[in-house]
Amino acid sequence: MEELPIQNPNANFTGPIPGASLTTEVGNRPWENAPKESSLDKVINNYLNRLQNPNIVFPILDAIKYGTSITTLVESVIETAVMEGEHTIDIGILASPIIVEYLKQASEISKIDYKLSAQDIKESKETKKIDSRLLEEVLKEKEEQKDSPMIDGLEASAKEIKTSSKKGLMSKKENIEDSIDG
Repeated sequence: MEELPIQNPNANFTGPIPGASLTTEVGNRPWENAPKESSLDKVINNYLNRLQNPNIVFPILDAIKYGTSITTLVESVIETAVMEGEHTIDIGILASPIIVEYLKQASEISKIDYKLSAQDIKESKETKKIDSRLLEEVLKEKEEQKDSPMIDGLEASAKEIKTSSKKGLMSKKENIEDSIDG
């Protein structure tokens, strides 16, 4: 009788299943189609027009203000556009220096200290800043939760657990109704 081969316990089966790319119709994925735009000038103008929208540029400037490098943001925006089929990666790479320069100037006009690359962030050794608006919101929520009856019940449950754990994990409870009332 033949022995079955022993399967390698270190085999990694987390990769894609062969043929998974064939599970949808050809052309349903953005990367299977031609990009929406192939002109470098039009791609740059599209990015610059989007960055003039306050709803887009203010969150980006906030991210720069609180420590994200400009090149990291630009790379993320370009990679997302490539995945969505807006343009090709080579057009994105060619457009990125112009977008970086635009965000540098916007940061300077807004009087925001910016870091150009992730390496600049590592070398600066500044302490991390916390957005004061977020901190105020968290503190306000915490104050509102203090007055909540649910918090009082949780505190009582925590005290009960502390006192009952002194007896031991497997100890018998005296009376379950007393612990619920109490």
